[in-house]
Amino acid sequence: MFHPILCHIENHIATVTFNRPENLNALDKAMGLAFAKRLREIKKNRDVRVVILTGSGRAFSSGGNLDMIEAKTKKGFLANKNELKKFYKLFLGVRDLKVPVIAAMNGPAIGAGFCLSLACDLRYAATTAKIGANFAKIGLAPGMGGSYLITRLVGPTRAAEILLLAENLSAERALQMGLLNGIFLPETLLNHVYGVAKVIAENGPMAIRMIKKGIQKAIHATLSEMFDYDSTCQAKSFGSEDIKEGIRAIREKRSPKFLGI
Repeated sequence: MFHPILCHIENHIATVTFNRPENLNALDKAMGLAFAKRLREIKKNRDVRVVILTGSGRAFSSGGNLDMIEAKTKKGFLANKNELKKFYKLFLGVRDLKVPVIAAMNGPAIGAGFCLSLACDLRYAATTAKIGANFAKIGLAPGMGGSYLITRLVGPTRAAEILLLAENLSAERALQMGLLNGIFLPETLLNHVYGVAKVIAENGPMAIRMIKKGIQKAIHATLSEMFDYDSTCQAKSFGSEDIKEGIRAIREKRSPKFLGI
């Protein structure tokens, strides 16, 4: 049976793969519904500590499905607005996962696919990947939270360059701009990303969940609000089994074995 979204879980790492290589993993409603279902499954699985998001074939995602985009030119304003907000949420649910999400951009990440990668916590790309927000090239305003995500990551000056020029960036240029955490040869990309995921998965799961939420809050919060958040999280940590295991491991000169409780 064909599945547009694949999911494999091993060693506390869930690898979620867009599986429509014949259309470069273009995003549409069917893909979104399948993706959201996978996210719900991951949320319920306490064994998962890290998620890797990647694409099958030669693309991460080429963006919104062109037939879907064209169909929207025949609909009214209110219908499109309501449908688009629901469409965004299907994919941007990655931000609501309590565990970190790593984008492994194995190929082109364009338009909505690019924005989805920006919603992840870490981004690594193949050296051959093309990355960009091409919305204006087809006369379309940015969607999928693109204006927000790009501006928060690189600031308004760089965001204006990326969105107004609407040109595809090389992986190296995207790295220089601060859009990526690293670039690697296509044949080594996933191995590197799995290595990163393994390191994260071996850290205290409770602390990792708090860190992810804290980074998201820090974008908007005042220092006083972050003091409150940090003190709350540390107080909870001190009541956990993980901190006790972490201290024991240091004293016994071994790697900790966290249970996430």
